[in-house]
Amino acid sequence: MSERIQKVLAQHGIGSRREVERWIVEGRLQINGVVARTGDRYEPGDRVQLDGRDVGKRLDNTVTAQVLAYHKPQGQPIERPAADRQSPDHAPEDIDESVEERLPVQRGSRWVAINPMHPGDSGLLLFTNDGNLSYALTRQKKKIPATYMVRVHVRGGVAAAPELPTVLRLDNETIEFTEVSVCNSGPEGESESGNIWYKVVMPRADKRAAVRALFVSHDLTVSRMMQVAFGEIALTKEMPRARSIPLKPVQIASLYALAQLTMPVNPARPVRSPRRGRHGPRDDDQEITTLTAQEARASTRARGPARTGAKPHTETTAVRGPQQRAALRRGKGGGSNRASRPAPAGTKR
Repeated sequence: MSERIQKVLAQHGIGSRREVERWIVEGRLQINGVVARTGDRYEPGDRVQLDGRDVGKRLDNTVTAQVLAYHKPQGQPIERPAADRQSPDHAPEDIDESVEERLPVQRGSRWVAINPMHPGDSGLLLFTNDGNLSYALTRQKKKIPATYMVRVHVRGGVAAAPELPTVLRLDNETIEFTEVSVCNSGPEGESESGNIWYKVVMPRADKRAAVRALFVSHDLTVSRMMQVAFGEIALTKEMPRARSIPLKPVQIASLYALAQLTMPVNPARPVRSPRRGRHGPRDDDQEITTLTAQEARASTRARGPARTGAKPHTETTAVRGPQQRAALRRGKGGGSNRASRPAPAGTKR
């Protein structure tokens, strides 16, 4: 069954539909050696190339849908600028590691942001390896609630904090908030003189800019803006900054329900997140190899203590060398099991 190439590549996490459309316009995508055009469809077995690299094999991989929750610090970009990715050795020193560089590497798919935010914001950032889920949630954001914590500068502290309205007019559209309230403490500490925290709840997650605009319209300077909830997924205090954790199946199911999609069920194993470290990435094949080595060591211990340089034990007796066989014929040791016979009288030993 053929499907639009944008949809197929997005399903496998190779790129969002908008990214694929941009690649087509730029002439970077080829199908069976022909430059792809808008509206082209993919048939199973087609050879697909992006910038000359074959990505068709990745389209044959089936992976279990996964979602990561990432605690994004303020100022961290989601991805490194294209110029720095092409020439990492000449990247500016003041650019920190991007969010994408902190995520576990996957084989056959990539992470797509569900609720992207600009570097100045922080908090809960969700990623999925199912492009369909990301696309569907983007279309449903008007019906998905979101919660933010906003720190602003107010002279006089909490006592002087103004009461803000729950309705805002922005770009000829009326934006309504479910709650806008002052908090005695926030995710980064208690409200104090000069800096206080507001809790802002919206019934729709597609108007992040309206949160900041609400405070700017009342001459309040925003110093922190953190997203702490997206739908039923909330940022917990146990999640450290610049770290990601996989969501539980019930949480992933709730996102598919918000997206009005059926959660895919397939026999494929979940993508294992390789650990980053001095030993490099670890994939499934390496893990299988490690387990096999452990089983071999356990088997060796069961046979008895190992000797340095000892050959592996087998049931077949090792063949003796020519010198040993000659010694056996002469009856001079060499491992012979025959008892030593007494020498005839008068024979010198």
